[in-house]
This record gives sequence, structure tokens and C-alpha cells, in this order.
Amino acid sequence: MNDIEQEFVHLARLALDGNTRDIALLLRRSLNSIAHRRPDLSDQVRSLMARAAALPTRSTQEQLLPVDADTRLELLRREDKPTIPVAPIWPDKVLKSLNAVLEERIQQPQLLAAGLSPTRSMLFTGPPGVGKTLAARWLAISLGRPLLTLDLAGVMSSFLGKTGNNIRTVLDFAQQSPTVLLLDEFDAIAKRRDDIAELGELKRLVTVLVQAIDEWPASGVLIAATNHPELLDPAVWRRFDRVLEFPQPTQKEIGSLVRSLVGEQDAKRLGSTLKFVVETLIGNSFADVTRCVTTARREALVRGIDLKTALVRQAAASSREGDFDTRLRIALRLQKGGMSQRAIHETTGVARDTLRKYLEGGTQESNET
Repeated sequence: MNDIEQEFVHLARLALDGNTRDIALLLRRSLNSIAHRRPDLSDQVRSLMARAAALPTRSTQEQLLPVDADTRLELLRREDKPTIPVAPIWPDKVLKSLNAVLEERIQQPQLLAAGLSPTRSMLFTGPPGVGKTLAARWLAISLGRPLLTLDLAGVMSSFLGKTGNNIRTVLDFAQQSPTVLLLDEFDAIAKRRDDIAELGELKRLVTVLVQAIDEWPASGVLIAATNHPELLDPAVWRRFDRVLEFPQPTQKEIGSLVRSLVGEQDAKRLGSTLKFVVETLIGNSFADVTRCVTTARREALVRGIDLKTALVRQAAASSREGDFDTRLRIALRLQKGGMSQRAIHETTGVARDTLRKYLEGGTQESNET
């Protein structure tokens, strides 16, 4: 693909995203190149350049996002004004650490006067869906900073040396202005250097990352997030100012999230059903709980059924990947609530013969349910 085709693909991507300011910068650069190659188009180019100049552009601190030289894929996603769908719910330990980072920024002049700097780098660890990315977005909102997120699809290259160059480009760009940079799936670029399965290219990235973390400016915040902390190189762990572990949500936290998602009025109408839904969702991540409740609300609206029925069905369906005892307990509870054995089997995966055996046997578990 030649240069003009690469520029066209990049322009199309920006246009589809509605990114007017970056389109203006790209048009000026492309038109200037065309003017040098095609003097016969100079009049038309000048006219278009004048129109492009009237389009809003980014300030010097909001430059055109860096792209891969070969694919023209952007290496970062930028959110000038990030948002969060619902109020976040975290364990006290996590919330205390996040609030401490905000307090440090308020007291930054005093810290700098004492020869100290506020928290510049943080490592978030924990299973998928427990709020690591949400925490990065929340910090960006609270600090009033744009959120830059590393796009692994754009950064990772099959060409030797290109991935390292892309990472350096991203880090250099993010340090030019006060932002929050999120390196999601951090283990993909910061694996242990003694991992014999990895190429030397990825191993060299660790040295680049360690140096960048050490030198990160106090004006910004670098956040790395990983689901697999055991894969990280030991040298990386020591470089972060703070390490936060995000655990799976507790029953209380799941209950708070469900009530937040359905609203207080619906939560009151659900009554004891809400407790059953929350108990059924124990072991799920915040993301899984949100998906379950949102799907139930959508189903209730589209199919014209009550929210209670939809929530019970969706919560029970989420147990299909759980152990047998958990699924059986939920199945017996559904049986007691009047759901047919066929529907229970389709929802939880527990066989009807198994249900009949436990019910006819009058087991203690059945009685408790």
C-alpha cells in the first residue's frame, strides 16, 4: 500500500469516528504532500487547504495520536472527557488508595516543596471484570485529565523491532501533556525476561518500560493493569509507586451494585427475590453482574415480562459454569419458586432426573431451600 492509500485508510477511520480535529490535521499534511507531487493541482489544493484551516484543530498539547508506520493504526485511544456508566463500588482498601492519590494531587505543591512527588505510577492486578479499567477512568475523571489507553492491536507488530518502537512512541507521546495513561493487559508487553517462550523483542520491552516508569513526570499518571501478575517481570513490580489488588466482589458489594443498576424503587419491589439474585451471583465479577442485570432489564422490557422473572432467569443462567452443588442449590430454589423442571434444566443445566431424585428423597438441602 503506498502512502496516499495509507493516508486514505487513516482518514476514513477518523471520519467514521467523527474526529473532526484530527481530520483537519491529517488533511493539511496530506494536501501539502500532494501539492509537491502534483503542481497541476496546486489551485485546488490551495482552496482545500484554506477550508481545512477553518476546521477546529487540537492545541499543541492535543496532538494527532501516534500511528503505526506500516498499518497506520492508531497506537492509543484518547478520551478527552471519560465517563463511567454507574457509580463505582470497590473494597475499602482499594477506595482508600485511590482517594489517597487524589489527596496527593491536592497537596502536590507541599510535596514538591519537600522534595517529594505525588504518585506517578500504579499497577492494578486482579481477575477480569473487577474494576481495574473503571478505576483508571475514575481517576482520569477525578483529576480532570484525558485518558489515553494503549491499543495492543495497533502496537503489537510482527516486524522485529517495530513493537518496541511503537511502545516508545506511545510513552513519549503520553509524557508530553498531563494525562492518565492506561497500559491494559500489561503482561503482554512486560513478561518475565526469563520466559524462554518469548522472543527477544518482547524481552527488550521490559527495559524500556522500567526506564519509562522510573522517569514518568509528576504531571501525569501511568497505570498498568493485568489479569496475570505472575507473568510480570520482577523488575517491573518494584518500579511502581503503588500496587493495588482488585479482588472479586463480596456479597455485600454485589448487592450494592444490583440495587444501583435496577434503582431503589425496583429493588424494593423485588423484595426477597433480590437476596436470591445476589446470592446466586456470588463468585461473579462486577462486569458479569452488570451484564446479567442489564440483560435482564433489557429482556423484561422487550418481552414484556416482569423484572423479577427476568432477573431470576438471568442470575440462575449465570450459574451454569459453577460447581454442581451450587447449581443444584439454585435449581431447588427455583423449583420451590414454581419454575418447571424443564425450564430449570434449561436455565441451570441440572438434569430433571436429578431434581426428581432430590425432591422425592426429601433431602435436607431440599428442605432448606
